[in-house]
Amino acid sequence: MTPLTLTLRTRPAQELDLGRLTPDGLQAMGRADVEQIKLTCGNRSLRLRELFEIQGEDTSVIHIRRACDKLYGIGMAMSFGSISVQGRAGDDVGRNMRGGMITVRGSAGHGTGRGMRGGYIEVQANTGDFLGGAETGALEGMSEGVIIVSGDAGARVGDRMRRGIIFVRGNSGDYCGSRMKGGTILVLGQSGCYPGIGMRRGTIVFARKPAEISATFNSCGLLKMEFLRLLFRQLSNSYRKLALLRNIGPEAERFSGDLALGGKGELLVLHSAL
Repeated sequence: MTPLTLTLRTRPAQELDLGRLTPDGLQAMGRADVEQIKLTCGNRSLRLRELFEIQGEDTSVIHIRRACDKLYGIGMAMSFGSISVQGRAGDDVGRNMRGGMITVRGSAGHGTGRGMRGGYIEVQANTGDFLGGAETGALEGMSEGVIIVSGDAGARVGDRMRRGIIFVRGNSGDYCGSRMKGGTILVLGQSGCYPGIGMRRGTIVFARKPAEISATFNSCGLLKMEFLRLLFRQLSNSYRKLALLRNIGPEAERFSGDLALGGKGELLVLHSAL
């Protein structure tokens, strides 16, 4: 069977909820059933065939073409299969994702990977705020999985993050790793102010020193941290996009914090960056 390919006919005037269009939600559905699925667009309910040109039948592999930022909830709560997005995606890509793979060949909106529990998300351009963060009102953000962003990320990357890995090749906004409880964040570009504010545990690695570090973080000096060499080797071997990490040495200036909350987290500013 050929992959299920959905080509957007025209840009919707209001936000279009694609939360139902996952391998889980379409499992065991035939082509005719898929065409009749109703999606919410603003205050209207429209059938899938009215919004997209539909080709293919394999619902475990979904391609979305001519995407725009009005399409939100792509890959919500999916647990298997793959979704490929050609173009820009809206908010909440991979929200509550439990498995599978999402690839966005463009930018993604706010809340990408919010509440993520597993799987792999790759964004080949930029993302908005709260990448890998927590659901509204939730006490924990991303707890498993991997997110790779080739461009820049907005504010509060990994807010309340519990476990998992977030890699940002470009810049990140203010409060990166805020209220973090565990996991690993790597930023190769410039980071904004006050990374790790309110963090209890976890590791945030920067290739460049952030714009401003909170007074509740204490510098431990320049250290040779062999675990970084092992971490970079493992990541570069596991994910093709992270092969460039092989060239980074293990020396880093370590800041422990947030001291207002026990100081068991750490910011690492690499001595030899790319």
